[in-house]
Amino acid sequence: METLNPEIGRLLAAKEARRRRLAALPFPEKVRAVVQLQIMAAPILRARGKIVRVWRLEGSAKPAGE
Repeated sequence: METLNPEIGRLLAAKEARRRRLAALPFPEKVRAVVQLQIMAAPILRARGKIVRVWRLEGSAKPAGE
C-alpha cells in the first residue's frame, strides 16, 4: 500500500476518533443527535413535497415549521 499524504492521514484519523466518540455516547445523547439531524433535514424534505415528522423528546419545544 502506498504512503498516504500526511493531510489525508490526519483527516482519516480525525474521522475515526469522531466515530469512536459518537459510538461511546449514551443512548439518550444518540437519540438527541438523530432528532437534531431530523430538524436540519425537515425543511429540505418539505420543500421537495415530502411529509416529515420530527420526533419529539420529553420536555422539548415543538420544532419550528410543524
